[in-house]
Formats: sequence, structure tokens, C-alpha cells
Amino acid sequence: MPAQYILRQRAYARRRLLQDADKLGSIAAACRLHHVSRACFYKWKARYDGTLESLLDRSRRPRSHPRQLTPAEQALVERVARQHRTRGLYHLHHLLVTYHHFHRSVGAVYKALKRAGFYAPAKRKRRRKYKRYEQPWPGANVQIDVKYVPQIRCQQEYQYTAIDEYSRLRYAAIYSENTPRQAVRFLRDALDFFQQQHIRVEQVQTDHGAEFTWAMFPHICQEHPFERELRQAGIRRKLTPIGKPHLQGKVERSHRIDDEEFHDRRYYRTSAARKRAFRSWIAYYNHRRAHGSLNWRSPAQHLQAWHQAQSVNHV
Repeated sequence: MPAQYILRQRAYARRRLLQDADKLGSIAAACRLHHVSRACFYKWKARYDGTLESLLDRSRRPRSHPRQLTPAEQALVERVARQHRTRGLYHLHHLLVTYHHFHRSVGAVYKALKRAGFYAPAKRKRRRKYKRYEQPWPGANVQIDVKYVPQIRCQQEYQYTAIDEYSRLRYAAIYSENTPRQAVRFLRDALDFFQQQHIRVEQVQTDHGAEFTWAMFPHICQEHPFERELRQAGIRRKLTPIGKPHLQGKVERSHRIDDEEFHDRRYYRTSAARKRAFRSWIAYYNHRRAHGSLNWRSPAQHLQAWHQAQSVNHV
């Protein structure tokens, strides 16, 4: 039903209220008949000037917006958003507050970007709400996963990633094959990396990929090389349940960041050049990139804060 039709019907009802009060000679009787209060009656009686338009609802929009963004602030938000198109809303707000002395809220940034056309209207989708969880200390659980990376000269390569759930510290490398032997080699390198960062890995979590387990191949009776390596290192094994990728969401989210800020933004002619740049990107990710889930600290800073807290507690 059109909104204008509803507004006019309400105005007709208010005019009938005033007319019934004159016919009945009693304001109280007219209010009981229309189920309104006496204060509501006097409000519309004072506003009525003989025309139906005077009984229409008026706009409730404020006449002034004292906290509205100034033209300079609006231009600043748009300029930073154009310079960092791959950043999310909260990351943009963090950049504005840190480097541009911006003192408005995240909601103000969102409205400014929406007015500027950065956010297209989208259909609302019902999304399942998952319970977020965090590990109590570094090394409690390390998620490992593999993703495809863009081909170079028709050669497919794979990115192996290991991420510590507590600190978000990552070790990642690009290889030309995706096999159990390569997974074992990556696991050894990852354990050496975490050991250098003073992280003792207690548990490793992966999906059901053939490079990690024979769980999807029940006819194979021998132990998988990856699982044998974990057993010899004294590390517990955890498999992500099938159909529940959100339980491995931290490594999946880090892969999305790699796509948005590395793979989709750079083009390399050779695999060696990409591997060199990727090592620099991982160093930037671990030591300089701010993470919203870590209170806008880098993984290295978050890990250092935990070590400092432990040293204070043991004094």
C-alpha cells in the first residue's frame, strides 16, 4: 500500500475526530470513540486550519545536524577510501584515526562512503551466526591449509599457510606441487619458524585434503607421512569436520587477505620473482600490518605483549 495513501487516511481520521467532538459536544466522548488521548486531540485541534494538509504527519528529520561531517572531512574519507580500495570499513577508520587525526565514529565513515557511492545497495542475506573463539596461548592450535595461486606461464603453484590461532603469526610459502611429501617439508619449515618465535606448537589442525590425511581413502591402511611427522614430533592432530569451514576460519581469512592485498594487486613474470615478493609480504603481514581482531596490533606485537605479560606474572 503506498505510503502517501496511508498518510492521507490518517489525516482523514484526525479530521473525523475533530468533527465528532463538535457533533457530540464532548471532547472526552470523541476521544473514547476514536481511542486517543485528550492531549492528542488538543494537538491536532491546535494544528488544524481547515485544510487536510495541516493534519498530515510532518517530517521528523532534524532541521540541523551539528555533528555532520564537514566538507573537508567528507573529502578526506573519500580520498583515503580511494587510496585503499581493498581495505574494509574498520581498517579505513583505523587508518583515518592513526594517520589523519580523524575523530569521528565508524558509523560516520560508513555514512560518508555510502553518500559517496562506495557501497552499492545489496540484498539482505540470512547468515548463520557462528560463535567466535580464541586460543588461550600461542601454539595451542596451528591451522594449516593450501590454496591455489594465479598461474604464471600456465604453471600451477600452491600456497601453503600455517597460522597460529592466538597471535595470527603466519608462516607461508609457495610451491610447485601439492603432495604429502611437500606437506611434510612445509610442516618442518613451519615448526622451525614457530620455534624461532618461541612458540611451542601443541596441536595442528587441517582439512581432509589428501596431502594431509588418508581419512577420505579408507582403503589405504598405512599411516600418512604428514600424520607420522606430527606423531614423531609429539604434536596432537585435529581434523576439521567436513562441511564446516568456519572452524578453520582464521587461515581461510588470511588467504582472503592474501588475495586482496597481494595476489590480485601484483603481476609477476616469473615464479622466482613472486616468491621473493611473497616472503616480503609475509614479513609485512607479521610485523607491520594492523589487525582489527588484535586490537589493531600486528601479530608480532600481540605475541610480544603475551611474552611480556608472562614474564611479569612469573616475577
